[in-house]
Amino acid sequence: MKKIAEAAARDPWMKDHPPVVRFVGYDAEASEIPREHAIVQTVSRNYTEITGKQPVISGRQGAADTRFLNSYGETPTVIFGPGSTAVMHANDEYVSIDDYIAAIKVMALSIYDWCNASPLNKG
Repeated sequence: MKKIAEAAARDPWMKDHPPVVRFVGYDAEASEIPREHAIVQTVSRNYTEITGKQPVISGRQGAADTRFLNSYGETPTVIFGPGSTAVMHANDEYVSIDDYIAAIKVMALSIYDWCNASPLNKG
């Protein structure tokens, strides 16, 4: 907030009309799915097959509809996407074409595997 105040002090209009910055917080119901769940394992396996790398499986803070699907919809759900989470939802967010194509392949293969798996194996 100090940087915002300093920038406003240098602006002819903003020095007399300083911005008010409010942090209102974030509150949403949490959701989780076990690492051992079949959908997590399916996406992880396909990620490794397509990229040759092990996936990073982690929790994130943020709003996502997965909480409703996992908690109430009896629909096991993971969040997966291309690129680095370091620039995810940033003003200069970007994804390389290679990461984009790899993510499409992982999702297509995962959907195929999931939809063709035996219902007893879907945990």
